Amino acid sequence: MADEVYQENIYTERKFYSFKKILRDLQKENPGKFDLVQLVSFHSTSKGLLGECGQRGGYMELVGFDEPTIAQFNKVAASCLSSNTLGQIFVGLMCTPPPENGPSYPLFKQERQNIYDGLKRRAEAISQEFNKIEGMSCQRVQGAMYAFVNIELPKKATEAAKVRGFASADVMYCLDLVEQTGIVCVPGNGFKEVEGTNHFRITILPPDDMMKEMIGKLADFHKNFLAKYH
Repeated sequence: MADEVYQENIYTERKFYSFKKILRDLQKENPGKFDLVQLVSFHSTSKGLLGECGQRGGYMELVGFDEPTIAQFNKVAASCLSSNTLGQIFVGLMCTPPPENGPSYPLFKQERQNIYDGLKRRAEAISQEFNKIEGMSCQRVQGAMYAFVNIELPKKATEAAKVRGFASADVMYCLDLVEQTGIVCVPGNGFKEVEGTNHFRITILPPDDMMKEMIGKLADFHKNFLAKYH
């Protein structure tokens, strides 16, 4: 199973290669060796440059499955309620963009480029800004729509989290953050982080002015949090 929903969200010189292309190349270079490989590829309208995490929709492609198996998938799909109308429209738009010789293509291309440039700009900025804050470190955001920030928290914060019944200090940190600032983050505890470390995941989707304000608020909160448990 190949999760390829972030194939358009790459902000470095690296390129996206689909699993299907790799599989087809292997089959071409090694006749008969990989003919029985089965692949399910997933893509989504809520990522990329279309839904921006707000509009849900997607599809999967089955490669290497026989007809009886495909029939079972169709049976399951037919027994379920139809996908929501907007989701179907967005999938159609994602899969069939305006043709390059069409009248709307120049505007379509420019709007897509503007969205991509904004995401790339904020991806660069957010890691740089977090690395300026004492007790925080953030790897360069090379893709997707999130930054994963490492936070160094005092031992007293870990002890306080246990007293309050939280699974980790970063869970307490994120809950206090949203209560005091309205900023929503996902604690690293939910991503099976290395034991004894603390992180949070935060989106890069807000516009530039909102992002700047958010980082300022988060920096102030972080400073006060460290002082509280110093």
